[in-house]
Amino acid sequence: MSEIYFVRHGQASLGERNYDQLSPLGWEQARWLGEHYRARELDFDRVIVGDMQRHKETLQGIGAGMGRTFEPVVDRRLNEFTFRPVMRLYCQRYRPEVPEPTTAAEFFGILREVMAAWIAGDLDAELAAQSERTETWREFNARVVAGVEAARAGKHGERVLIVSSGGPKSLAVKHVMGLSDAAAIELMMQIRNTSTTRFLSDGERLSLHAFNALAHMERPDREHAITMV
Repeated sequence: MSEIYFVRHGQASLGERNYDQLSPLGWEQARWLGEHYRARELDFDRVIVGDMQRHKETLQGIGAGMGRTFEPVVDRRLNEFTFRPVMRLYCQRYRPEVPEPTTAAEFFGILREVMAAWIAGDLDAELAAQSERTETWREFNARVVAGVEAARAGKHGERVLIVSSGGPKSLAVKHVMGLSDAAAIELMMQIRNTSTTRFLSDGERLSLHAFNALAHMERPDREHAITMV
């Protein structure tokens, strides 16, 4: 069986000028994950990373924990969707009196309703009219599935590491399990930073073997470090 280890990036910098970078805790989470992999004597035949700063930094942290460096394939199809334009238009239409979220609690408090509107296509016309076009939900699905299928199209029996984001990871699980769009939203609400979701492939199909695993964080002195943003 081939294996895919799909890792979400470490904690990013919500509320900072540049969200797309790891916080100091995010770097630590990534290093802990690498140390866990090294303790299990895991190595990877191929490494694929999304083309976002927080993805690449997370891979660097994992490599530091493993005591090695990687030469990854960069695949933009595994990038997170651009949530800010979607959220901004949703807020302008449905809750103009409320400031945009700046904290993790505020972000997740609005995530379900924003995603539901985006999935339903309610914001497509406004998104298309912007100077910098934002993809639709269908387009996001299609590119992520294409990236996942490309990741598994390697040699039989190899072990692949993907470092990406919560949205693509949710769509990978949705694709493999044949779940609904609504289920994808619920998955997004659960995925923790640097969690590992593991898929197995027999050459014909992918199957889900583990979801949202945090073995490197499951100890009393690290419980405070389990994050979602």
